[in-house]
Parts: sequence; structure tokens; C-alpha cells
Amino acid sequence: MKENATPVQMNSTKWTKLVAPYKEEAFETLKKFVSIDSVLDPATQSEDKPFGQGVDTALQFVADLGKKMGFHVDRCDNYVTELTYGEGDKIFDIYAHADVVPVKRENWTADPFILRLEEENTMYGRGTSDDKGPGLACLYAVKALMDQNMLGGFKMRFLFGGNEENDSLCLKHYFEEMKKPYPTLGISPDADYPLIYAEKSIYAYEASYPVTILGLSNFQLGAALNIVLQEASCEVSLHQDKIAKELPLYLERHKKVKATFDGKKLTFIGKPYHGSMPWNGVNAGLYMLHFLGEVFGNQTLKNIFFDYHDGMGEHFHGNFKDEHFTETSYNVGRISYDGTKLTIAVNLRFPSSMKVEPVIENVKKGTKAEVTLLGGSDGFVADPDSDFVKILLNAYQQETGDMVAKPLAIGGGTYARESKNSVAFGAQFPGRDYRMHGDDEFFPLSDFFDNMQIYAHAIYDLSEYLRSGKKPF
Repeated sequence: MKENATPVQMNSTKWTKLVAPYKEEAFETLKKFVSIDSVLDPATQSEDKPFGQGVDTALQFVADLGKKMGFHVDRCDNYVTELTYGEGDKIFDIYAHADVVPVKRENWTADPFILRLEEENTMYGRGTSDDKGPGLACLYAVKALMDQNMLGGFKMRFLFGGNEENDSLCLKHYFEEMKKPYPTLGISPDADYPLIYAEKSIYAYEASYPVTILGLSNFQLGAALNIVLQEASCEVSLHQDKIAKELPLYLERHKKVKATFDGKKLTFIGKPYHGSMPWNGVNAGLYMLHFLGEVFGNQTLKNIFFDYHDGMGEHFHGNFKDEHFTETSYNVGRISYDGTKLTIAVNLRFPSSMKVEPVIENVKKGTKAEVTLLGGSDGFVADPDSDFVKILLNAYQQETGDMVAKPLAIGGGTYARESKNSVAFGAQFPGRDYRMHGDDEFFPLSDFFDNMQIYAHAIYDLSEYLRSGKKPF
């Protein structure tokens, strides 16, 4: 498999030398970390394991690692593993996460929970790039600074959460239930370089439609709301001959999607993608509804497809924009049918300058659905001219030599939004696509090591800023 994994042309600096002795250990640690299946598991959830056994194992792995490195460790009610170093009135936070999105093993080239190093030193495995790899790159950068006594004068908290991929209940618990103070400054290695200065508001809603279709079985599709539905299936007991005849013709007209029918079970296969950009995926559930709408003559099912298949809400005039954000996104992540009602669950992302209420009202008006807001969080816009942003941008530029890439405004929700005074910083380089929520997720080994170098520089400069209070430029 050929990936865009050409090594970034990094500058050779003192930070290159600082992190070099830690590379081998960091790689070996990542192998072990990736081997833990830390997908949210409702079957093993309990009061002392709020996200299930796999996530708890991953959080304990980080706790053991942190203790070995010399951090003070707190499991934080098993929602977050908190690693702290130093004391002071000022707090510097780093947010990474130990949980990962679900996998469909048969679609992977090999076991997603065994890190494999293939051509051009490309690491494959679930979590290699989201967020176990970047998290460990950042953690080992901190360890390198600690060992050289280059930190101190403030309290550093390195937080690994257990629920970033499912509403970030981990950091909500940390700040809202445990009443932990918000930081003076914070970064999260959970997005793109050079850094994310603005994020859309992210909410979820359900839209229900009264519909009864004789011959169509009840079904439930989808797991995580922030992933484009890759596979959809249902059983039918009427119009089998018509389905068998019409399906090849339908696929000729809609070449992006694939489908099979065995005389009873109808299955559509699309392409998964992050819910912030559903137009880059192919939603198997929406195509299945569209096809069923044609076969059973049901306009409601066809209307749902028309409303949502572009991912931007253009059909119901829901594509809102502002000076920072160029589009609104609507990802249908779950679909269910109970015989009398069809319900879709939508991951909604819109400019942070807007309130959620008018956006939801527009959905109700434009789609004629019964809409229920499930919750969410508001986005933010940080000052791109602040000392904080300038320090991060400078560290990235000095280590990479990249003076072209600019701070970004994105639709993806990073971990930084769950805190205050925080932004996302790396770890994906411009021009890369690590398939973070898709099959065969990967992370070039050189990118892993390069991130250690960038993070060491940035964290040191932020440390100096916190200690002295002096403006950096």
C-alpha cells in the first residue's frame, strides 16, 4: 500500500538532539499502546470502568507509564489519567486521548490492533495517528525536557482521556464534576499543523419521520455519530424480484456506492470519513434509504437522501458561513427504523459565531422532520495575534522551515475545545491524510519522531513564557 509518507524536511536543531535518545523507547511504547483495543465498550461498562474494559486498560497503561517516567499519577475516577509535574500558580495542560474509534476488522489489510511497520517506515494500526501516536510523541518530548530540568515554575498536567471519540465525557467529568481548575494555557496534539485557532460549534440532533413500509424489517445502523456510515443493511420480505432487477441499474447511476442482495438481505457499502467533512465519504445508509424509497415508492426516504447526501444542507438552505468558516456540515451517523418511524441521528457542525437554536429551527422548517436537539458544545475563535499562538507557530516554523502554512479554522472538534485557553497543535502535517477514522489508519514513523522535536521546542518556549511572563516577540 503506497501512502503519502515522504519524510518532512526538518531542520536540524538542538531539539533534534534532545529527543533523539527517546525515539526507540517511544516507538516500542506505541506498539504496546496500539495493541490495546480501547474502543468504547458498553458491554463492559461499570461504575469503576465508565467506558468499558478496553479503555480502562489503556488508561492504566498510561498511568503505569507516567509513574515510570516520574510523574505524579491520578486516575481521576477512571475517566482521565492525569500525569502532573511541578507546582505553581500557573497551569500548563496537554490533552491527548487513549480511546479510539471502532474498526471493521475485515476491511483492514491486517489486524488493526497490531502495529505493523511497512514500506517507507509507515506505521499502520488503529490509534497510530488518532491519538495514541501523537499523544506519546508529545509525552516523550515532555520527558526529554524533564530529564534536562528544562521545565518547572508552573504546574504541568498531561491528561489522557478515555472518551474523546464519544462526546468527551472524560474531560467534562474532569472539569465539571471533579472541579479541576482550567489551565493558564493548554495544547492538544489531536489535529493539524501549524495549529487550530478556531473550531466550529458541534451539536447532535435526531430527526424523526413517521413512516410505515410493509415488507421492510426493523433495523439500526451506525455506531459513532462522527463517522460517515460505511455499511448499511436491512431485510426485506416484499418486492424481492424488483430489488434484484433494479439494484444493478441503481448502481450504474450511483457509482460511488456498492451493494449486494441475496434475496432477503440488502447491503450497501460506502466509504467512511470523519464527520466534519461528510462530503469526502460515501454514506451507505443514505444510499440505502434512497434505493428503498425508489423500490417501495416512498418519497420520505428519498427526501432524506436529498436533504443530507451532500453533507452541507444545501437542499434545505442550511449551509451557513462566516469569515472563519466556509461551510456547515451535517453527518448522518445513525439510522433506525422501528416499523412506524424512521429516525436519523446527525452530527452538526456550524460557524461558532452562530447560536444553535436558529440552525435547528432551519432544519425543522426545511426538512419537515420532528427534530430533537441532543446536546453539544460551542466552538471558539482564538486571537491569531496572541503571544500563545505566535509561540506555537514559531516553534513549528523553526523546526520544519515551513513559512507558508497558516493557522487553521476547522470543522473537526479537537480536544482543546473541552477546556479553556487551549488550542490544538499538530500532529498531522500539511498535505497528509492519515485516515484517522478510516480503514488502515497510518502514521509515518518519521512524522512520529518529527513531532517529538516540534513538541519539545514548543513546550519549552511556552514554559519560558509562563515562567517569565515576557512577551516572546
